[in-house]
Amino acid sequence: MNITIFGASGAIGQLVTQLALDHGDFVTAYVRNAKKISLKHSNLSLVQGELSNSSTIEKAVAESDVVISTLGPASDMSRKLKGTPIADGHELMIRAMNKFNKKRLITLATPALQSDDDKKNMSTILPGALAKVFLPNGYAEMKKMEGMIKESNLDWTVVRIINPNVKYTGQSYDYSFGDKSVKWSVSRENAAQFMYSAARDNQLIRKMPIIYNK
Repeated sequence: MNITIFGASGAIGQLVTQLALDHGDFVTAYVRNAKKISLKHSNLSLVQGELSNSSTIEKAVAESDVVISTLGPASDMSRKLKGTPIADGHELMIRAMNKFNKKRLITLATPALQSDDDKKNMSTILPGALAKVFLPNGYAEMKKMEGMIKESNLDWTVVRIINPNVKYTGQSYDYSFGDKSVKWSVSRENAAQFMYSAARDNQLIRKMPIIYNK
């Protein structure tokens, strides 16, 4: 596949990039600072640009089979709202994908972004409530993304994660829509593996699974 990865220089983004290259895919990595990508590979190309630059975003997605975003809002606990750059960047991604008739989008979020499939459960209710109080900037990003993604005509999958900071020790993962109890953490490695696997899983189209370590 030809895969465009936004946030490819981040912790999860680098893991998704490596997985794709290991499987023989061609990767276009969209990064703000190309120097943060130390990986060299014949199947890897870089596009350097800001999330606000529509022309470079269009360049990045023009030949893609799948667009993957591993971008997430900063954990900013200040009460002053400071804009929604991640959500605004997603809006430009969606516009670019529509322009070139690209359909498959996989993106990262938290359970503050709610799914129509959600069952009432601590994992589907509490993260959004806590984010609204303690992380208002991140909450604003998630709610803005929620609207534009649901309204799009793309074949999207939103991979929702909670606390992606636990150490990976070989544990497997599972996912939920609030229909079963979850552990409130997932390793970056498992989040990356799930995002990459979702690119080939049509059952996850227009779904928002919550991923967790088993």
